[in-house]
Amino acid sequence: MKSLSVFSVLLILFSIFLSACSSLIEGGAESVVPNLGGTRFYSLSSLPPANASNASLRLGVGPLQIPRLLNRPQIISRKNSNEIKMAEMHQWGGSYEEELMQVMTDNLSVLLKTDNIEQYPWKFSFKPNYQIRINIERFDGEIGKSVILKARWRILKNNKELMVKQALINTPVQGKNYADYVKAQSKALETFSRQIAAKIKQLK
Repeated sequence: MKSLSVFSVLLILFSIFLSACSSLIEGGAESVVPNLGGTRFYSLSSLPPANASNASLRLGVGPLQIPRLLNRPQIISRKNSNEIKMAEMHQWGGSYEEELMQVMTDNLSVLLKTDNIEQYPWKFSFKPNYQIRINIERFDGEIGKSVILKARWRILKNNKELMVKQALINTPVQGKNYADYVKAQSKALETFSRQIAAKIKQLK
């Protein structure tokens, strides 16, 4: 009876050891830090705030659509062109769709120097000069390689479509862990924001 009890304890300890090893392997270099079994949470970053000087420009951002594949807490990357990886130990701190919308709104506010910017759906009293609708078709990549952002976007004025554009942005990942991967995503969104801002400046 005692032997059986010792065997059970050893089996439990061995299971815990295997679980810890599995967590380290999935996380790669970043999870070598003593954080056994702990999930890491990430957030996208936007451009630093700047003084707004273009009070006459009113922008409406959205709707913003993303594929269902991306609309989940796990960070999505690719092992290769056909295989997707969902990182259970590396997740977004909040709603990924809301993060994307907030970063695009912040970036456009900085680049176009206006605080008169609202996210869809905005209040009835807000009348934007321009509305930017965004449909993100792909936003993923390979850890340690690159992030690819593919999107279709439109600029409207008074519900009339002024232009339809496509973006295909390839951003290198400067490192081999998830923090570097998220930084590359933020950089891709900055590039995307600059493309949109440049077109709006042409319309003014």
